[in-house]
Amino acid sequence: MQHRIIAAVFALALVSGPAFAQPSNVAINGQVLSQPQLSALERHLGTRVAPGSYLVNYQTGCWANLSTGQQGCGVGGGSGAYTSRYGSGEYNANGDWSHYSNAAGGGVGGSGDGCVYAFGWSNC
Repeated sequence: MQHRIIAAVFALALVSGPAFAQPSNVAINGQVLSQPQLSALERHLGTRVAPGSYLVNYQTGCWANLSTGQQGCGVGGGSGAYTSRYGSGEYNANGDWSHYSNAAGGGVGGSGDGCVYAFGWSNC
């Protein structure tokens, strides 16, 4: 279900909507989606998006719902590594992912069993 949420879809969902639109119960990287944005995302995915606060890595398509601990990477899993001018990271089909930010001087990541960590903090 949520494993179908990929970076391109999240980017589409974050397109600005009307200023008067009601907020939803879904946030992506700190941006609360409006009800119309959430509805458009759910129509595109063909499924309901669970409420929560999501972290999404737009480079890899990896995501984590910080409210529930669910996470995944793109559609159908896969694995890989990437680098950008901002840092680097890795992900795998087990749902494990990590990103090191050069600017922040630290890393964030998660594991397939629901653990999430960031700059010395972890929920495990």
